[in-house]
Amino acid sequence: MERILKHYDSYMDELATVKEKQPDGSMRIYVDEDLKQKIALKLLEEIPNFPLEETERVAKEETEGL
Repeated sequence: MERILKHYDSYMDELATVKEKQPDGSMRIYVDEDLKQKIALKLLEEIPNFPLEETERVAKEETEGL
């Protein structure tokens, strides 16, 4: 599970990035850690539904292509 979370970490950061307009007109951009945790939990819940055979095939093709 740690490997899965590590693999998707930057994508979860991207999904959980919030742009918030400040009173002075500037834009504050940050990763909403609560939202990121919700995304991570949903990802972990979906692990049993992953198409493992397809994932293993793609991983093997990527490895052989190196």
